[in-house]
Amino acid sequence: RAYSISSSPKDSLNGKYVLTIRRVEGGLVSSYIFDNWKTGTCVTVSAPAGNFEYQPLRDAKKVICIAGGSGITPFLSLARAIDDGTEDCNLILLYGCRSSEEILFKDELDEKAAKNDKIKVVYVLSDSKEKGYEKGFVDAKLIKKYAPEDKYSIFVCGPGGMYQFLEKEIPKLKLE
Repeated sequence: RAYSISSSPKDSLNGKYVLTIRRVEGGLVSSYIFDNWKTGTCVTVSAPAGNFEYQPLRDAKKVICIAGGSGITPFLSLARAIDDGTEDCNLILLYGCRSSEEILFKDELDEKAAKNDKIKVVYVLSDSKEKGYEKGFVDAKLIKKYAPEDKYSIFVCGPGGMYQFLEKEIPKLKLE
C-alpha cells in the first residue's frame, strides 16, 4: 500500500521523511504499523512515486489546492515548502472534511497561515454546522469566493467522490 509523504522537499533532501498514515478499521497494514512501529523502527520502503508537484514554469504563481480528508498531505508538504522558502508561490487551501474532529494537521496549518501571508487555509465541513467554518462542499461558488482576481492553478487531492464532484464544478469557473 502507498502512503503519502507530508515532509517538505527540503526535509526529504536532508533524509527526513514524514509519512501520514491513517488507521483503517480492520486494515491489516495500518493496524500493524500503529500497533508495532515505534520511533526508530527501521523499515525498508520503495522510493517515492508520482509527480504531484508545483512547477513554476507550468503553474500560476497563485495556487488553489482542494483537499479532502487525508488528501491534505501533498498540500501540507507544499505549505511547509513555502514556509521554509523552498517554493515561491501563494497557496489558497480549501480543505474539506466531515467535521472539525477530522481535520488533520489543523494546528500546524493555522500556525503557518498566521505567520506567512503566502498561505491561506479555509476549512469546509460537509456534515457539521460549526461556527468559523465554511459549510457544504468545495464547489465552484466557494472556489470563486476565495480565488484571486488574476491567474491561478488548481490542484486536487482527496477521495474519488470528490474528484467526480469537482469534474462538474471546475468547468463552471471557465478557466483558460
